[in-house]
Amino acid sequence: MAQEPSSEMFDHFYSLSSRGAYTDLIRYIRNHDDEDVRYGAAGVLSESVAGFSEQLTPKTRKALVDTVLNDPSDAVRANVVKTLLAIDESIADNIITRLEMAPESTPTETPYPLILTKWNQRQWPELRYLAVVGFERVASHTTTEKLRTTIQRETDLRVIHRAIEASGTVGDETFVTPIKNYLRIDDSNAYQSADSTQIKRTKQAAVEALVKIGTDGAYQALVTASRGTDAELKACAISEIGRLGADETVDLIVDELDSDADETVRQEAAEGLITAFTESGFEEGDAVRQQALDEIGEEVDDAVSDEFASIVDDSPRKPAQRNAAWLLGQLETETEETIESLLSALNDDDDYLRIIAAAGLTTLDSSLVEEKLEAFLASVDEESVAHNLASSIRSNLQDGPEKVIWGS
Repeated sequence: MAQEPSSEMFDHFYSLSSRGAYTDLIRYIRNHDDEDVRYGAAGVLSESVAGFSEQLTPKTRKALVDTVLNDPSDAVRANVVKTLLAIDESIADNIITRLEMAPESTPTETPYPLILTKWNQRQWPELRYLAVVGFERVASHTTTEKLRTTIQRETDLRVIHRAIEASGTVGDETFVTPIKNYLRIDDSNAYQSADSTQIKRTKQAAVEALVKIGTDGAYQALVTASRGTDAELKACAISEIGRLGADETVDLIVDELDSDADETVRQEAAEGLITAFTESGFEEGDAVRQQALDEIGEEVDDAVSDEFASIVDDSPRKPAQRNAAWLLGQLETETEETIESLLSALNDDDDYLRIIAAAGLTTLDSSLVEEKLEAFLASVDEESVAHNLASSIRSNLQDGPEKVIWGS
């Protein structure tokens, strides 16, 4: 078992760190024969992440990954992994990929993937983290059981978080019960690596994993979370539950489209409803949209409409923009933000979005629409598609056309 080196050696390592001589520290980690020296140098490097991360190069990154794969000491390996994870958690995937590429042996003379089981039993959470990443890759009955056991019994919240993420990929109903327990965690003292940020990340991972599992049990756990008093968790659940794409999610989401609700929850409810539209299958899509209109009703708060306008303006996903623009046209809410959002969409490079926005604008008949339309016409090229669409809308505003029901 590795022990701390002499105080003189430690002072030397801290001196190197304070001067930014991280390459020298890595030489000790990579080349020194004494396990204690390598362990101490790796420990000091793990305490110097803020400065070291700014100097990390592909070459030094590879050197540290090589150490993880080749050093005979698990204690040294764990300290190096600690440094790498603090810089970029995705490096763990790179390490497992390297093991998969050279599976014949490891420094402990245990072949991959059996080394994962050994690491999963070690005292260092960093090695258990690597084991979880590997278990997800192997995806056998045995590794699935180990993932479930990790979620149930692990004491380090960062390892639990990674195991929950992996469980969503596995998609097994038996994960629902252990996962949903982490929707309620609020005591950072109960786990290692459990600051407020990690607790929030773990709750979010639990929500996302339950959505991926997508069974009735997972859905009910999400419903419970969405009706709780934890505003952040509620917002996350409301946003993600729409990915299930089922009409039973619509009632739940629409209930949170209230201008009196927490602003974050209202924003996520708008996102969740649009996600429910986009995730619905072709045949059920129209039914889900019509149900949403029925549930929202005729009286729509301006704040709610403006949330959908923000999606039209800012969403990176075209299906989400199209569905939000369609909904604005159906709701007929004539706020300044709604009108400007639909007008701006006329200038988008997506043909479908332009057509949907134009159809929505023809349902709005007010002096504000006419005022904004004139300003828009003056701002765009007369030969552009946007100008032609806006001109047609101006001509047809008095005709009162029927609403267009747009499918996905």
